[in-house]
Amino acid sequence: MMKRELVVILEMAKLLEKPLDAPRTIQGILRLLSQLYGLNCGRVSLPEANSDNLHVKYSYGLAVDDLKAGRFNLHVDQGVTGYVMRTGSIGLVPDVDNEPLFVRRITELAHHGGGRMAFISVPILESGKPIGVLSVQREGMHERPFDGDISLLRVAAAMVGQVLRIHQFVVEQTEHLVKENQNLRHSIAIEGMLKQSLAHGILGSSPALMDAVRSTIQVAHSDAPVMLLGESGTGKEKFARMIHQQSDRREKPFICINCAAIPADLLESELFGHTKGAFTGASQNKQGKIVQADGGTLFLDEIGDMPLSLQAKLLRVLQEKKVDPIGSNEAVSVDFRVITATHVNLQASVNQGAFRLDLFYRLHVVPVHLPPLRERQDDIRQLALHFLNELNHHYERNWSLSTDAFPVLENFDWPGNIRQLQNVLERAALTSEQELLTAETLRRALSSESSINVPVGNRASNPPAAAQSATAPAVAETRQYGRSYNWVQQGEAEQIRAMLSQTNNNQSEAARRLNISLRQLRYRVDKLGIGRA
Repeated sequence: MMKRELVVILEMAKLLEKPLDAPRTIQGILRLLSQLYGLNCGRVSLPEANSDNLHVKYSYGLAVDDLKAGRFNLHVDQGVTGYVMRTGSIGLVPDVDNEPLFVRRITELAHHGGGRMAFISVPILESGKPIGVLSVQREGMHERPFDGDISLLRVAAAMVGQVLRIHQFVVEQTEHLVKENQNLRHSIAIEGMLKQSLAHGILGSSPALMDAVRSTIQVAHSDAPVMLLGESGTGKEKFARMIHQQSDRREKPFICINCAAIPADLLESELFGHTKGAFTGASQNKQGKIVQADGGTLFLDEIGDMPLSLQAKLLRVLQEKKVDPIGSNEAVSVDFRVITATHVNLQASVNQGAFRLDLFYRLHVVPVHLPPLRERQDDIRQLALHFLNELNHHYERNWSLSTDAFPVLENFDWPGNIRQLQNVLERAALTSEQELLTAETLRRALSSESSINVPVGNRASNPPAAAQSATAPAVAETRQYGRSYNWVQQGEAEQIRAMLSQTNNNQSEAARRLNISLRQLRYRVDKLGIGRA
């Protein structure tokens, strides 16, 4: 008998010498127990993740229908398998028909021709604690004592435990390596994006900024129209140039035009060009920006300010890839990629009839949201140091920021975004008597900032649909930031003269008392003809 048991053990050991395949190895052990030793319908029951149940994970000789009920609750069931798992003891039922503890979860009797049947369970141990249960049934052969069966099953359970431990180790290491590889790839991707964005003057590594950089890089090699959505001062032109430089059109022109900076009656000529004599003052032929962008990229900044009449003409150019210069009867074929930018809510403009729906859909293929500075707090330190370094080079100075200065910058709302940050640092540096710019220095510089009433539509270029009715116009909510900004009015002249007189023509002090910036005061002095005497 010992020779027979030894043969089974040797054959099981051979399975362990093969490359690890947990299901195949464990099923092979169960098969050897059945074919060489008559311990049939072997099964390995393991705990289910995040539950108090055991279920049959591996088996041999049991049909699929038999396994459906092979689940045991460790706190409820009093069956043999659950008992072995809870206690770590051996479970032996010499005759299942005469044992009340035995619960027929799996129909063992369907696999033999009747008569007496024994059921044996042994724990699969790890550091002395059960991690699973190996169970078999023995049919007939009662002339053989159970001691040999139990000893053999203990050896088999030890082998199964070893396979399970190695398998779990491999799974954990594989998951670790996969995660490590993903982290490495993510780090490499971030590093690559940082290099590309830095090369185009886009500073920062905050998640919000990296999302925008990632989106632009992903679509750069296509010809899909990109719409950059963001507040003024968020760097829309830098992003547009980055898209162009990353595209296949990088060797061709990048043509930029600000639709809000050119009067409506001149914008058509700037965009589409004109022929000599097309209108008064057209002394020669002029090539429009669209034709200049042929083969390259056309960036239309502040597209929301384009008049409706020109929107229709631009739509035709995008559809037909041809331009009709003013005064010409011959269309010029063009091939360009269009990038647009806006700080207004174009969807609201469409609802109000100020922007064409068909043009909106033509341009709004790939929208990219550029985050405002208040959503990039982690970048403010880097931006501040960069701008201060530029100021030091320009003015040949050695300004620096104290430790307590950074929280002041990081906690400000920055309605003017990066452009405002740059101006505030320049003001703080030039008006400071010390080269070390402290928190108090920056607070003084920020106190002279405007309390600008910014419409919500100008702050959020693409708000959630729920925030805006599809039919109702946008509600002009406002938000304050420091000092109010007003257009120059003639009535201000007397107040400014009086303040200049009180301050002995000290314009910096006069501006502070008037709660306007020095630049605004000088503009008013010049505009109102007050003079600087």
